[in-house]
Amino acid sequence: MSALGWFLLVLVLVILGVVLVGVLGGARLAPGGSGRALRSRFGPEYDRAVEHSGGDRRAAERRLAEVARRRDELDLQPLDEPARAGYLTRWDAVQARFVDDPAGSARQADRLVVEVMRARGYPESTFDERADLISAERPELVAPYRDAHAHAEAPAGVPDTEELRTALVQLRGLFGWLVTGETEPRDQDAQSSPALAGPPRQRT
Repeated sequence: MSALGWFLLVLVLVILGVVLVGVLGGARLAPGGSGRALRSRFGPEYDRAVEHSGGDRRAAERRLAEVARRRDELDLQPLDEPARAGYLTRWDAVQARFVDDPAGSARQADRLVVEVMRARGYPESTFDERADLISAERPELVAPYRDAHAHAEAPAGVPDTEELRTALVQLRGLFGWLVTGETEPRDQDAQSSPALAGPPRQRT
């Protein structure tokens, strides 16, 4: 083989090596793919992950890609109608308790969310692990969930009634999505607990 032939062969091998490294590097971020895909999937959680990694974007993306992989491997199932109705009835009872026992109501609501996740097929896990899995599907619900959980688990007398009311409303959004696929409260929610009712809607 001529010198030119050897040169071309080496050049082709070098190019193939560069392409292979790029492919393998990208695979380490899958699923979720590129940083752009991860940012699209995780929304504000992407920036939070970068901040918590000390600004190391690659480390944050590796972590989010792993979260996405774990979430995508779950075999989650919707609740059947009797289970859905049962959980909604139990939520109404928890919410109705708020007037007499705000802290107890918030704690029960937080635990009911965990129970529903377990019934849907989420694994036994810590709070942070549960929040990670939710972030891979509904990132807009995770920050309120973290805030609500912190208030629900706070020592007695620390959160005031308004903070606990906010926590219960935040938990209601996540609970509603887990049970029914919706995050908007049902009409009867405000009726079951006037303490959670906002200003009346203006009739048109």
